[in-house]
Amino acid sequence: MDSTASSASTPLLLIHPIGVGLSSRFWDRFIRCWTTRDPTAELLAPDLIGCGDAPCPEQPLTPENWAEPLISQLRERGSRPAVLVSQGASLPIALALQAGAPELVRGLVAISPPGWRVLQEAFPPERAHTLWRLLFRGPVGGLFYRYARRRSFLRAFSQKNLFARAEDVDTEWLDTLVEGSRSMATRWAVFSFLAGFWRRNWEPQLAELTIPLLVVFGESATGIGRARYWDDLSERLATYRCTLPQAAITTIEGRNVLPYESTEACVSCVRDWLSGLR
Repeated sequence: MDSTASSASTPLLLIHPIGVGLSSRFWDRFIRCWTTRDPTAELLAPDLIGCGDAPCPEQPLTPENWAEPLISQLRERGSRPAVLVSQGASLPIALALQAGAPELVRGLVAISPPGWRVLQEAFPPERAHTLWRLLFRGPVGGLFYRYARRRSFLRAFSQKNLFARAEDVDTEWLDTLVEGSRSMATRWAVFSFLAGFWRRNWEPQLAELTIPLLVVFGESATGIGRARYWDDLSERLATYRCTLPQAAITTIEGRNVLPYESTEACVSCVRDWLSGLR
């Protein structure tokens, strides 16, 4: 079915989401599945700043901050332009990368992107800095992170917000998050995300993209966070299809972490789309 979709000619840059304990390890299952089908694949899965083994500076981080090392990595490799594969709210990081180095980007895959209202609604910068200064940098922030990295909290949050089936929140997932959040320094990336430094109106840039674009939603997709920002899948699909008529937009089984919970279907979806770019 997808024998022509070898990524030997198109590197993939996998951009993991930001969250407690999340890092490039998020892509482990996706990479194992993809390379089983194509051992020659060039799959790049770096840790974003503040996550995994990457430096964790104590400062607010923006999509441009996260994108800068990715641009450097692509340039240093000197390889062909890559297809960016973003997960969830890491889509703005991919857009920042594309804006900063369009010559390095062949296409974009947005898996489980946020609802359009979230992407479109700017968050006041002064409010983000106030949250950072008064809440996240203080003692309350440290206590919150210690609470949020508890295994019981990670399990409950994942079951409530991320996975379609509670039983899919398995030991591998939880062990990875617990290990990834062991260092308290990883809280700065999470707090940068929670404070809203990534929130601005991304609609103009996204709607004006001329590169190939694939958007993949889970059939059980929901919003994450305050319920008033949630839209149901039919509304989300309608908005994306109306605003991005040039994009390929599809659904597969799963909820909000498709590369992990629906790995085979996610890999097949991306490879089938990639084969059509040849």
